[in-house]
Amino acid sequence: MSASPHLLSSLRALAATSIGILRTRLELVAIELAEEKSRLLGMVLVALAALLCLTLGLMMFSFLIVVLFWDTEYRHLAIALVGAAYLLVGLIMLIMVRRQAVHAPLVFEDTLAELERDRDMLAAVAESEPDSRRGPR
Repeated sequence: MSASPHLLSSLRALAATSIGILRTRLELVAIELAEEKSRLLGMVLVALAALLCLTLGLMMFSFLIVVLFWDTEYRHLAIALVGAAYLLVGLIMLIMVRRQAVHAPLVFEDTLAELERDRDMLAAVAESEPDSRRGPR
């Protein structure tokens, strides 16, 4: 028993459509990956520049505080308080980074949404197809 020409052409069309859908989704993944890479690189460069400026500013401010208290009996207290302030700010920043990492959005959110829509559409087509072949009862 051989397959009908209509069935073969339908299977070819289905295969071509499936390959097209897959190709489109892979292109979407590649675009999202490139966008994420670009965004992360920009963030890292700005963060490094900000870190350098903040470090230099904090060093100069710390030096100023220590110099102001150097000729007094409170110089050791001034050095300890400046160090404690740095530790406190560093801990707060680590907590902020951890919170951002935990609540980061899903990287391929758009791609996953498209694949979900494709799956739902194919499921709907598969459910309606047997009914249309049976005809009226």
